Amino acid sequence: MLEFMAKLETQIDQIYLLHPEARKTSLILYDEDLTGAHHLFVLAELRELKKKTDEADLKRITEIILVSFRSQKRLSAENLFEAALSQINQNLADLAHEGRKSWVGKFSCLIALKSGENIFVANSGPTSAWLKRKSELLEILGLEKLGIHPIKMFQNFTQGKILGDDSIILTTSNIFNYISLELFGKILNQFPPSEVCQKISKILQDAAGADQAFATFFLYFGKKREFAPLETIPSSSYLPSPEELEPVAQTPMKFFEIFSRIRLPKFNFRLPQIPKFNKPNIPLNFFNKLSTAGKFFFISFSIFLILFLINLSLYGFKLRSQRVAERIEAQVEILSDDIASAQSALIYKDEEQAFKFLIKAEDDYKQLLELAPNRASEFSAKFEQLHNQVNKTSVVDNPSLYAEFKRHPVYLAKNPSGFLLSGTDSNSLTNFDGTNNDYFLLNSLDQPITSISYWQSVGVAVSLNDKIYRINEALKQFELMLSLGGSEIIRMKTYNNILYALDKKNQQLLRVVASKGKFTTQLSKNGLDATTRDFAIDTNRDVYFLQPDKIVKASGINFQAFPLPFMSEPITNATRIFIGSSLYILEPNKKRVVIISKAGNLINQIAFPTTQTPLDLFVDEAQRNLFLLDDNLLYRITF
Repeated sequence: MLEFMAKLETQIDQIYLLHPEARKTSLILYDEDLTGAHHLFVLAELRELKKKTDEADLKRITEIILVSFRSQKRLSAENLFEAALSQINQNLADLAHEGRKSWVGKFSCLIALKSGENIFVANSGPTSAWLKRKSELLEILGLEKLGIHPIKMFQNFTQGKILGDDSIILTTSNIFNYISLELFGKILNQFPPSEVCQKISKILQDAAGADQAFATFFLYFGKKREFAPLETIPSSSYLPSPEELEPVAQTPMKFFEIFSRIRLPKFNFRLPQIPKFNKPNIPLNFFNKLSTAGKFFFISFSIFLILFLINLSLYGFKLRSQRVAERIEAQVEILSDDIASAQSALIYKDEEQAFKFLIKAEDDYKQLLELAPNRASEFSAKFEQLHNQVNKTSVVDNPSLYAEFKRHPVYLAKNPSGFLLSGTDSNSLTNFDGTNNDYFLLNSLDQPITSISYWQSVGVAVSLNDKIYRINEALKQFELMLSLGGSEIIRMKTYNNILYALDKKNQQLLRVVASKGKFTTQLSKNGLDATTRDFAIDTNRDVYFLQPDKIVKASGINFQAFPLPFMSEPITNATRIFIGSSLYILEPNKKRVVIISKAGNLINQIAFPTTQTPLDLFVDEAQRNLFLLDDNLLYRITF
């Protein structure tokens, strides 16, 4: 039997246009199959030639490129590409040091290495690489400035995965001065690869002058089918039936004479007498009634039947194992394609496609885990890395410890000297400015603290359910600022020297104003959702209200849902929000902070899996520090 195995077959077409009268430009367009697995493509151009010897420099540089790849062709594709580029840069520097510098600042080149379904591309100067996938044309490597430092020629590079029916175009960038990108893509979509070169060459010949030169590779990757033999299962051997035996002569052989003397014991099977039941009479002496040939046939057939059933069971087990193995290999290939496609989408910055392939990879990974946990474990590290890349997740396994406290604070607020921290007990207030300074006050509060804040007008402000206190530093005691009967204050923050308090019970945001030692409250926002947990005020006075799984933005009297970005693990239990140039959302159960732009785009996710119970946060964007309160520990994470 034969089975099909799909591989990518490369069809190569090229454009090489150099006017016969051109004297100032030299082109090289070259491809070479280094090994059965590696195929090299080189496109090189040298402009502003002044002497005939300058053209020899281009040939010398091309030889350097080819020798660098040929000498290391036994390496894996990625290692080969990196090692060859490093050697090329070094050899070009040596060439310049020898006094052959006329090519510096005039030489441009594009190098591509195809290995299986992977392609690696690097360039220097006005050359570019394009990918045609389905009907879309994407630039995967843009033009680079002409290199003026010989050892830093190939600093612009990329790599990616190619699929069946993809096309890669490697070209000098001046081609798009004479044919628009739209027309170029239209020709690629409407004509087969063999005709594309003819159409584009005709346009360039008609439009370009004698001083222009063009070089382009068109690489089309299609799937071809090869045949490989499948392992055949050997047929089983069985004992022959009597009909298949040769006829026996009239004179019986000694074997049958001996066999005929064999007398099997007679069966006289009797059941014990049981009251009220008649004794059954079961005739079991049929074997004795058989002839010698009949007995032989009966024994042979019995042995044949037993062997047949054993072989049939083994064959069924082997067939089932083979089918399971085929399913596992097919699932492994599907999962590998999903991961490669997601990585390819990331290279081309197509986040929507990357998420689609990641979701598909998650489903396929679960199926493989059910079929073969040991094979699935081979993909666990790669799958986790892909998950973090697509979701823009940075994992901090060992965050830096900034401070440790004897008490166990649950609230964190910034003050001019450092941080304010507090638990729910009024005797747990601490000022941290590099050292722990616990507040020792002469009185205490009879209700749990629900929030703390530093207000420039009064200093430290502390909220209970329906009251707001301040700390009188001179008298070392709590003093009542406001009594808000029927309220339930759960969060306080200051903005522009105004204290804002979130009243959960009445679903409103209050504004507290200080004037001549007196405090008054004003209604800032009302009609809030009962599940609102926190709020943040932007510099333009827009207010962002945080709910467990959503954010509502209030601009003036207008409320609208803030768009959250798509993530594999969406926000479901957020507790804290901080605003700066971006929004920072703390989700303790997932042990992460999600950073979102004010336009609703995902910027980053910072995960800290080794923490215990993240409670509160503060962000210093100037120093790019995230301060995270975790029980009695304060961590500092640089992002």
